[in-house]
Amino acid sequence: MTGSFDALGPNGFGVYEVDLSAPAPRFSRVSTPPKGLLIPGFVDIHIHGAFGIDFMSASTEDMEALCRKLEKVGYEGFLPTTITGSAESISQALERLPIDSMILGFHLEGPFISPTFPGAQPPSFILNPPGERSEWDAILLDPRLKVVTLAPEIPGALELTSRLMKRGVIVSMGHTNSTYDEARRGFEFGASHTTHTYNAMRGLHHREAGTVGYALLNDSLTCELIYDRLHVSREAARLLVKCKPPDRLIAVSDSTLATGLPPNQKVTMWGLECVIGRREVRLASNNALAGSAITLLDAFRNLHQDFGPEVAIRACCLNPRRALQIPDVRKWLILDRESLEIMDTVWI
Repeated sequence: MTGSFDALGPNGFGVYEVDLSAPAPRFSRVSTPPKGLLIPGFVDIHIHGAFGIDFMSASTEDMEALCRKLEKVGYEGFLPTTITGSAESISQALERLPIDSMILGFHLEGPFISPTFPGAQPPSFILNPPGERSEWDAILLDPRLKVVTLAPEIPGALELTSRLMKRGVIVSMGHTNSTYDEARRGFEFGASHTTHTYNAMRGLHHREAGTVGYALLNDSLTCELIYDRLHVSREAARLLVKCKPPDRLIAVSDSTLATGLPPNQKVTMWGLECVIGRREVRLASNNALAGSAITLLDAFRNLHQDFGPEVAIRACCLNPRRALQIPDVRKWLILDRESLEIMDTVWI
């Protein structure tokens, strides 16, 4: 396939004649009117489920169905993400995980997090990182493990961070009460990301800059962002976009089983009673956000509208691919330039 598209090419964002028939796409800058917006497929490094399916309780067939549903909304790949639970429950979820080209590994979120910032994570399973021999060994040594979210300030976290980093696992600071200096220590021991930046972490204060302050100031730290405009306001997102280098912002969905389900219904999620809203899911007990109800396509549209196409393409398509060291784009999406609806998909 060859055509003229708005795209992020080798000379920045603009109009390119793109040849997608070759193994590696060829971009040529042109001045002809584009027939659509061309972007790589979405890569989501933080997603718990969608369309009524939750990774922790899903069967192998459920996860295969989730792969196909996410394909239809532009995904090229994703990391199924755990929630804080027992080693047994997480091991069982991993045993049911199918071999599918869409599944790029998994993200272990918790249980090594701060009880001060559990978010919607079940607090009864929160614990400090174990020593080198424990029931968690099979999970932490699993070659499919790509990302671990932990709180760097809790006992044993720095040692685990160093061990994981040496194996090539991304350590992301999240659900954390770490001070600026504690976050800095986490980075020095090998943490390279922050999980859903701003959410479930010590905020910015003028006397103690906290985890958020460290995330904003360290240009080498990659920051996740849930951009449903609920978890993070437009102004706070603008601050993050302004502070971070272009390749250090990753959009994540943090999607839950509520994504794609009708609003105003109650669901049980991770043992907690929740209520689905129009674009969110909240704990019934206190109305707190409990993950999101969006896909990366929704996040892309929000970022595109608020910060432009280049930020959206980098955050949703290119930066997560770089973080996971995925060398090639296998899937390209052609979007309508106005509605941002998917018009066509090209696999190469």
